[in-house]
Amino acid sequence: MIEIANILEVEKNIADVEAVIFDLDDTLYSEKDYVRSGYKKISEYLQNPQIELDLWDSFVKGEKAIDVVFNKYGIIEKKEIALSIYRNQKPEIKLYDGVFEMISRIRKKKKIGIITDGRPVSQHAKITALGIEVDKIVVTDELGGIEFRKPNKKAFVIMQECFEVPFEKMVYIGDNILKDFVAPTNLGMKSIYFRNVNGLYYFS
Repeated sequence: MIEIANILEVEKNIADVEAVIFDLDDTLYSEKDYVRSGYKKISEYLQNPQIELDLWDSFVKGEKAIDVVFNKYGIIEKKEIALSIYRNQKPEIKLYDGVFEMISRIRKKKKIGIITDGRPVSQHAKITALGIEVDKIVVTDELGGIEFRKPNKKAFVIMQECFEVPFEKMVYIGDNILKDFVAPTNLGMKSIYFRNVNGLYYFS
């Protein structure tokens, strides 16, 4: 496994592969920006900008932010509406600097895909907002439920069959050391660990 500290270092480590597969959250953009975007939209619905600040503060503390803040304001009955707003948002997010250009360059020479876990409506909204153009996208939940999330290998097998590239000529780039590379390793793929110190799943 190769470890990198900047996502743009990917380009220097893929000379020997034919297909480059990326994780999405905290690999191509900051998931914290997605969280902030959701909290902003919830506070706009409630017409109270302070709620956005309180939600973020609770999130940073590692709490169940919506539960904690909505209990504080005595509006827990609006929790389901808030969750729906969060999950169905058109997020205000952007790719990490240089990622769009990097992907464009790589795609001229190699196949590019994305394998991402999460609710399909949310993940597709993220991809749309980011303006990513790749050859194949697999949202694992669409394969039959959360049991197909990483480390399940099905998404990687689907990607290999689509690209018709040997596993040993494929590489997966992700930020979660605990789950992202289990299936790629077992299948004989190469792995690049983006040690994203600002990510939600960074482990020091």
